[in-house]
Amino acid sequence: MAETVEASIADMLFAHLAGLVLNPVLPVTYPGVSFTPPDGAYIKADFIPNRTGNIGLADDDDALHRGILQVLAIYPVNVGVVRPTDTAGLVAAHFAKGTALYGSGVKVKIYQKPSVGAPMTEPDRINVPVTILYQSFN
Repeated sequence: MAETVEASIADMLFAHLAGLVLNPVLPVTYPGVSFTPPDGAYIKADFIPNRTGNIGLADDDDALHRGILQVLAIYPVNVGVVRPTDTAGLVAAHFAKGTALYGSGVKVKIYQKPSVGAPMTEPDRINVPVTILYQSFN
């Protein structure tokens, strides 16, 4: 269990991503966890916190924690761009603007509609990014 606000935010975002139901089910890789990419499709998550903003002048005032959950829908290159873009859209919908997550005395809110980016083609795969912006006052 996470003991800090920062770790709680990451934990809640990853848990929410794990609750996404896709058909077929795709494995998810998280930062710092060993993972062997499958031959087929999978999801990759990265937690990118930004600078913490101090709301007030007192030492014990709440702080604004903002950042990005970057998710990639990764597919083999031979499937085209529609399937990975569709998966990215489902991830974006799962983290819709206004989504609020609660745990360990921390509330995280998705404050902007997630952005599905342009497909990036590599020699052996296609990556479609989803940028999810979050904030938390703690």
